This record gives sequence, C-alpha cells and structure tokens, in this order.
Amino acid sequence: MKALININTFKRSHFLGILMLAILSYSCSPDPILIDTSLKLPPVPLDTDGWVVESYSSQEDNNGEGEGNGRVFNTFDGNPDTFWHTCWLGCTAEPPHFFVIDMLEPKEITGIIFTQRQSLSRNIEVLSIEVSNDNSSWTSVGEFTLERIKAGQDKVLPEVVSARYIKLNVIKVFDGTNNAALAEIAPYF
Repeated sequence: MKALININTFKRSHFLGILMLAILSYSCSPDPILIDTSLKLPPVPLDTDGWVVESYSSQEDNNGEGEGNGRVFNTFDGNPDTFWHTCWLGCTAEPPHFFVIDMLEPKEITGIIFTQRQSLSRNIEVLSIEVSNDNSSWTSVGEFTLERIKAGQDKVLPEVVSARYIKLNVIKVFDGTNNAALAEIAPYF
C-alpha cells in the first residue's frame, strides 16, 4: 500500500497536525490526497513557571472566596476553578481595577486566552491589556469584550508584541458592581 500526497499542497502546509494527517492517510487510488490547509492547531499558552504578581489594585486577601482563592496569582495557575476576585470581605473594592504579571523575561505574544470565573459571578465584560518591558512605560495592545461563558475565550492581538509585563485593566463587569473576578489569563505565541 502506498501513501500518496499532493506535493504542491503538502509544501504549503505549516502545521504538524496536517503533516501527520498526510503521512497517515493511505490510498489505493492514483488520485492525490487533498489536505485542508485551513486547519489550525489550538494556541498553546506560555509556560507560567516562576511568574509573579508585580502589583494589583485589589484582591480578596481575607479568604472570603475560600482558602487561597481571590488572589491574582490564581489567574496564571492553569486551573479554571481558582480565580482572582477584588477585595470585598472587610474592605471595599474601588474601581478602576488592574493587576500586573511579571513573566520574568520578555516573551513574544500573539494572543491571550481569558477564562471567566466558573460560577459566572462578577465576570468581566470589557477589559484592556497593556504590555511593558520595564514596568513603567506601557503600550496598549487593545480593548477586548468577553462573553459570560465558562470556556476560554481566545483574543488575538492586532500584532505580535514582545513584553515582560502584562497589565490587565477592568473596564466593565457584567453585573455592574464594583467587584470583578477572572479565573485565567493565558498569553500565547
């Protein structure tokens, strides 16, 4: 049995998944195998090992959201069941809300996957993202509207950026309160 591949289509393929499909597809027919080059692999978030919270306007430090929940570091722990929440137990959250993550070294970023708090409470409707390499000069990479859903939401940046710091600014929450929450922020290249 021979594996037949249309070489012209194969050369245009840039995705491992398509290559594997081409290699594993066999045919007893003399017709070439057609490969759909519009297929895209899902984005792979950057490795967050060692990342730290540089600053924030508010977080729930009093365990009002349960032990260990409510802190900014939960937004890059890879677990959608943990989350950041603005302060509310024994304090009052005053907008605007933001937090800054230090990725320890510049990383190229083409997009970010945002995952809402899984209870869908205090979800962010509109946010903006800024990036920096020195934590003082900031460049806006866009304003993004999120849905009130549990699944991750992929937001592609207008252009590739290189940055060490990411700043998330909350513009509007769905329920109109002074509080906000987010489960995950996952930049990717």
